[in-house]
Amino acid sequence: MKKVLFIIVLLLTLYACSKLETYSELPSVEFKSVYIADTVDALGNEVKLQNVTLEIIDGDGNLGLNDKDTTGDFSPESLYYNNLFITVSEKHNGGYSELQKISGNLHYRIPYKAPIGQNKYLKAEVKVKIEIPLGYFDYDTIRYEFFVYDRDLNKSQIAVSCDIPARGHGTVFADGKCSFFEEEEEKVEK
Repeated sequence: MKKVLFIIVLLLTLYACSKLETYSELPSVEFKSVYIADTVDALGNEVKLQNVTLEIIDGDGNLGLNDKDTTGDFSPESLYYNNLFITVSEKHNGGYSELQKISGNLHYRIPYKAPIGQNKYLKAEVKVKIEIPLGYFDYDTIRYEFFVYDRDLNKSQIAVSCDIPARGHGTVFADGKCSFFEEEEEKVEK
């Protein structure tokens, strides 16, 4: 009986050890969803509210910055002061051009959270709220591009959202698996 119990414990231990998840030390970003709505900000200005959700994974868990990270590579004058960068592009005649008057201010600092446990990777859902005055947002179709830097200054790949119809007033929701224009794209291909 002791031998059987020992084998069961050994198998459970081996199974538990094999469950360690490993990811690249280079961070990765994935677009999950965006919610866009016309609304009014706290000052009464009409704005295009955009709630963007991303999934970020860093294999060694060194993504994010503390409030005190403001010197050296993380000083306010440095490229690395912010660690999340978002670009908004307009689709025009099948190509994309960056909307610099919007994208120029879409840089953020993701806070640091120390990983706990034996797995040192960090897997986080990051939500960003963006408000852009309606006067600056007069485009039919947009898309987002995202990338992050970790604390070792490793840059992730660039993640891209699907094409999003943005001109219409009202509410739009898009997830990472959709295309609002599939029907039109299928007609063009046929």
